[in-house]
Amino acid sequence: MRWTDKESYSLPVVLAIGLHVIILVGGSVGLVLGDDEPPAPKRPPIVNATIVDVSDTIIGKREAELRQAAAQAQQEAQKKAKEAARKKAEREALEKQRRQAQAAQKKREAAERKAEADRRALLEREKAEKARKAEAAKKKAQQEQAKKEKAQQEAEQKKRLEEKKRAEEEKRKRQEQERAKELERQRQLEAKAIAEAEEARRRQAEAEVQKAIAEEEAKQLRIEEGQAVQSISSLIMDRIASVWIRPPNARNGMKTKLRIGFLPSGEVSTVDVLESSGDSLFDQRAKDAVVKMGRVEELADVDYAIFERNFRQIELLFNPQDLRN
Repeated sequence: MRWTDKESYSLPVVLAIGLHVIILVGGSVGLVLGDDEPPAPKRPPIVNATIVDVSDTIIGKREAELRQAAAQAQQEAQKKAKEAARKKAEREALEKQRRQAQAAQKKREAAERKAEADRRALLEREKAEKARKAEAAKKKAQQEQAKKEKAQQEAEQKKRLEEKKRAEEEKRKRQEQERAKELERQRQLEAKAIAEAEEARRRQAEAEVQKAIAEEEAKQLRIEEGQAVQSISSLIMDRIASVWIRPPNARNGMKTKLRIGFLPSGEVSTVDVLESSGDSLFDQRAKDAVVKMGRVEELADVDYAIFERNFRQIELLFNPQDLRN
């Protein structure tokens, strides 16, 4: 709340008068409530009033601060008004400059558009003239090219005829050479065929001789191999029989087929029953005899190929004949 200068002096006066009224009313009420008897007449109180300097009171100081604040606010408002006026002037100046620049820009753009239109018109005229000259040059070049092509075709035709004649002559000579080469080749082939036939007959005769010798040698080897196999097989059978322990229930006609594996040293590696006799003890005694035999030393002296073909694995029918009926 703000106070004017006139209001600042009236407020303290009103407060002082109000204070005196409260004192008078309070005294009167106290006299009435304190005694039922009529009060004795008293002398009216004497009020001593003193003029107070409003500026020395709290209210006065507050008024001074308010006046100072109002003055500062007024100064600030004036300052803001001046600043606003300055900014407005600047904006107006800038707007004026902008409009002037815009007008100048439009003028320049109009001049540039006109210059561009003039330039394009000139280019179009130059382009049309250039096209006309190019078309004329093109027609002239086409005429010259046609003349040149005609002359070239005539020259090429002449060249083709000459080349054809030369090619035909070369072909004739080449055919004669090829015929001569073919005759020579045929002569050489015939001579070669005769020589090869003679060589083939000689080789065939030699091969037949070698074949006969090889067959004879193979036959002899087979005979010897068969004899060796028969001999060693009989030896193996005899040795097994010599160590075989006859089971008590063995009878004539009992037989078991064994498969025996040997090492190149002659040692037994495996023994299996292929066909049983029907008696497990008879079969086992036959296997035990093979194991007990252990090694056939004669196999170590047998050719390796013969060993592989005949003794790596053998099938032996164990059928002793001296059993009881």
